[in-house]
Amino acid sequence: MYDRNDSAQTIGPKVLYLGTDPNLPKRIAALLAEQGIDLRTADDHDEAAHPAAGPKYLALILETALLAPGQTLRAWIEALARDGVTARHLLVITHTKEIGLRLQALRVNAAACLMAPVATDDLVAALLGACRAQPKTARRVLVVDDDATQTLLAERLLSAAGLQVRALTDPLKVLEVLAVFEPDLILMDLNMPGADGAELATIIREQHALRAVPILFLSTERDPERQLRALNMGGDAFITKPIDPGLLAQTVTQRIDAYAALRRRSDLTDQRDPATGLATRRHFLMMLEQVIAQPPAAHPGSGLLLVALDGTAELAQRLGPGGLDLLRQALGLRLREQLEPTDLAACLDDHYHALLLRRPGPDTLLEAVTRLRETLAVTPLTLAGQSIGVRLSIGLGLLRTSPGDALTLISWAQMACAAAQQSGGDRLVIYQPSAPGPEDVFHEQRLDQLIAQALIGSTPGQGFRLFYQPLAAVGPQGRHCLQVLLRLAEEDGTLIPSWDFLPIAERCGRTVSIDRWVMMHSLAVLAEQSQAQPGLELLIRQHLETLAAPGWILWLRDQLSTQGLTPAAAILGLTVPDLLQHRGIAVLVAKMLRRLGIGICLLEVDQTPAALDLVMELRPPLVRLAADTVREATPERLNALVRRLRLQEAEVIAAGLDDPALIGPVWASGVRYAQGTLIQPPLAQPVFDWDEVVVG
Repeated sequence: MYDRNDSAQTIGPKVLYLGTDPNLPKRIAALLAEQGIDLRTADDHDEAAHPAAGPKYLALILETALLAPGQTLRAWIEALARDGVTARHLLVITHTKEIGLRLQALRVNAAACLMAPVATDDLVAALLGACRAQPKTARRVLVVDDDATQTLLAERLLSAAGLQVRALTDPLKVLEVLAVFEPDLILMDLNMPGADGAELATIIREQHALRAVPILFLSTERDPERQLRALNMGGDAFITKPIDPGLLAQTVTQRIDAYAALRRRSDLTDQRDPATGLATRRHFLMMLEQVIAQPPAAHPGSGLLLVALDGTAELAQRLGPGGLDLLRQALGLRLREQLEPTDLAACLDDHYHALLLRRPGPDTLLEAVTRLRETLAVTPLTLAGQSIGVRLSIGLGLLRTSPGDALTLISWAQMACAAAQQSGGDRLVIYQPSAPGPEDVFHEQRLDQLIAQALIGSTPGQGFRLFYQPLAAVGPQGRHCLQVLLRLAEEDGTLIPSWDFLPIAERCGRTVSIDRWVMMHSLAVLAEQSQAQPGLELLIRQHLETLAAPGWILWLRDQLSTQGLTPAAAILGLTVPDLLQHRGIAVLVAKMLRRLGIGICLLEVDQTPAALDLVMELRPPLVRLAADTVREATPERLNALVRRLRLQEAEVIAAGLDDPALIGPVWASGVRYAQGTLIQPPLAQPVFDWDEVVVG
């Protein structure tokens, strides 16, 4: 209903907000004005409509709270249009997690559907991103086939589907044509004189810009070994001859859309916030995960700095509506001025600016942090020509001890920043957990006590916390599945990753109890989300010791029934090393789960013969590749591994996707799902916009 990419019509730079939050337009008006955009407001569409020809806006921001009972978003927009209120772009703000409203927003082609309360930066970024979208261009396909008749047929079929086609009958000229045509997909015959399609695919994949462009083979080849060889040399799929007209256009457009979605998610232009020049939150978290993935010895002088304004309530009252947001923006600009080339900064949320500092050693890091704090303390910020002195609290989380992931490191820095504010503010606090040795009995006893308290929920403010990370489908019609991640919160809010406390829990005999806690709470979440997100699945890590415990599988069946859930809603994640230790029991448990309709996912699958033999024996519906395997395998070996797993009828998940350089090899390998910071960092709530994460 709204064409996000239509730029043929010139519309004045006005945005209309229709909603119930009187403070929201005050918060964003000044930021939009800096971009030359005039924000208008109205309480409902009757106020927005003009008696004559209504205004045409660059964008509408609509809150679904204004919908009348039973009124759909489409009907509301049509009513606005009848009153002459139209816009090129639409952004929707909803106050409910109900997926139905998100579907309505999708079906009227909204540029974004955001959950209230909306952070100022998120709303402005979404609005600017929609309004600055580039116009659509025809998708390009290069057809390479020495048979002129087949080439002409493919060209006509694809052109009729709205694609721009370039035909080539001399395969030896393919690089020359690719240099000027830059296709979105290559459709190529497998058997050609002079050079077959598999050989050309290998040469094409050596070109960096073409490493991830989909290559579909046209062929009469039926030999599975030759097909596998061609796919391992760089192809993505086969289309058999003679050409099926409907299948050809559908397959080509789906592959192009999948590739384009992946490119958008890894687009380097999305690394910087246009207002401040700081990194976007997504890019910052992605880079933070990459640094954390390295051993602590690789960055002895690295740390995460969180900077927060003190006395925000007083500042908001003093500066008026929207003033505090502009002051935070000014702080971001000031921080950018202080960065070294190796530093990275971002606005983390409405409370913190985050800085990733990398120095040669701990002393130089502390010197840099001290110097930064002193500079910020003595230099007032400038807002509308007025100098404003501010007080800042700074928390520093050091990377001398690996936190394991960004969630944990951010919690370290947040605790330090909160301690600074609780001590009166305007100071720096450093948080660094002790690094216990292998025989640190006190540390183990302390964690065991925390685990025991978490299991009974006896201490407010601490205990187990669940986070969720999506499996993004590489292609259409994938599962809506979130992996459950477990953390242990200390009294001060610091998050301890599962790989730090689960080994201690195992030694203390608490593994089964923890698994039961995770399962019960995960099933409760599934039941809670069953109406808002039909078909949602959770991938829940469990241990073979738990599954083999007397009566546990029947207990799980009863729990699913009690919560009104289908057995397929919960997918049990089991690690390969755990199963290999007790292979015989693993086979029996897998058979029992299969009979009950409960699926399993093998985690930490690598290229070792033992892991591949286990997949062949258990035949799980899902397997997740170990993150190191995804990062370190060559494209050819990754392709071969994925093909082998798919022959066992397993859907393959690529984990640890945190580097844009992995996009091409992972997409071309044929995996079914991708998971990692590049797709989405872990979420505190099990609510996700699946239209945003499907990468195909």
